[in-house]
Amino acid sequence: MNENLHIVVLIMAAGASRRMKGIKQLLPWKNSNFLLETIRTVKESNADSVYVVLGANAETIMSECNLQEKDTKIFLNPNWSLGLGNSIAFGVKKLIESSSLPDGILICLADQPLLSTTYLDSLISNFKKDSSKIIATNYKNRVGVPALFPKLLYPKLVLLEGDQGAKELLNVSYDEMVQLDPGLQSIDIDTKLEYNQLIQETNLKNED
Repeated sequence: MNENLHIVVLIMAAGASRRMKGIKQLLPWKNSNFLLETIRTVKESNADSVYVVLGANAETIMSECNLQEKDTKIFLNPNWSLGLGNSIAFGVKKLIESSSLPDGILICLADQPLLSTTYLDSLISNFKKDSSKIIATNYKNRVGVPALFPKLLYPKLVLLEGDQGAKELLNVSYDEMVQLDPGLQSIDIDTKLEYNQLIQETNLKNED
């Protein structure tokens, strides 16, 4: 296992949350909101640095979350409306242009509130065993993010576009991939109904 690999996390939070009809990144969750809790979870992992890709409602999000005061590294994608794929490509390009090219880029979303530091660390640990492989999340009928990508795929990541994110790289017959099971952590929140169900289930668990 190579413990000296430099792992960077890109938290994707640039979307307009149209199905939510509100700013999803700012939905109340635990002691803060979706985005801040995602940042906290990622920062507590074994990743070396964390970046947030913002786009829609960027000024409101930065202000409400005090991101600049929290010393959070931000990439502002002016073309966020072109979809998640474009925002991933934008963030990866920015990292490639930086002074220190990371050995792996872990892509996370800001709307998977149940993901834990332990699970992210399992992705990182598997990557450190073989940094030539994608370490991805298995959703039974598909493969998705969080996913950790090796250097050899950076040229393909910067060409992503549209709303499919990195799916075109993950859901192909790619031999060099390790798939991990996230268990119940895989839920993502896209609508107000899903959010209300999450809050209700969380409250019920807290009462037990």
